[in-house]
Amino acid sequence: MNNNMTSCKACGKEIAKGANKCPHCGKDQRNFFMKHKILSAIGVIIILCIIGGALGNNSPKKVGENKSATPTASTSKSDSDSKSKTQTFKIGDVVQLKDYKVTVNKIRTGNGADGMQPEQGKQYFYVDCTIENTSNEEKAISSVLMFKVQDQDGRSYDQAIPGDQNGQLDGKVSAGQKISGEYVVKVPEGKTGLRLVFDSSVLSTSGQVIVNLN
Repeated sequence: MNNNMTSCKACGKEIAKGANKCPHCGKDQRNFFMKHKILSAIGVIIILCIIGGALGNNSPKKVGENKSATPTASTSKSDSDSKSKTQTFKIGDVVQLKDYKVTVNKIRTGNGADGMQPEQGKQYFYVDCTIENTSNEEKAISSVLMFKVQDQDGRSYDQAIPGDQNGQLDGKVSAGQKISGEYVVKVPEGKTGLRLVFDSSVLSTSGQVIVNLN
């Protein structure tokens, strides 16, 4: 067979490559996409929109505010770092990710319960949070894997168990339900410039929220 020829899909006779119809039996030689170019183009656009929407949901955005939250003076505004372009939020902001709503309700400092005091020059730093599962399936929340407190230099502080924290941020959360508790770290006394980083990328694809604390 000539390299410029091929066989008809219906009758099997030789026809020219690229022919739209067989000259012998009249069978259309085009595939579905070539026959329905407009439908194919619409399908591609829909798929790209779905992918774009799914990726876009990973970006955190403020969707509300907890009016009973107690922000500190230095966290009165949500802002964006002009150098890194990293969006940050303030205490009381309700921040939507793909699968979660994240809210830092308030912060406090303390010395823990009896027998659990930090060493001299250190204090416990308590971050009261609410995490809502906005997906349609059960989600696992882990304070060890999903939370950390950092300073302005990106230095993280170890999680602490002071014995007097008000609830823990660990466990399974059903679809549409919430979990509230305190994430606690040990920091130098009077330490400022702290941020809470909630990162769900270890257990899901929801992304990250950064909240200015003090």
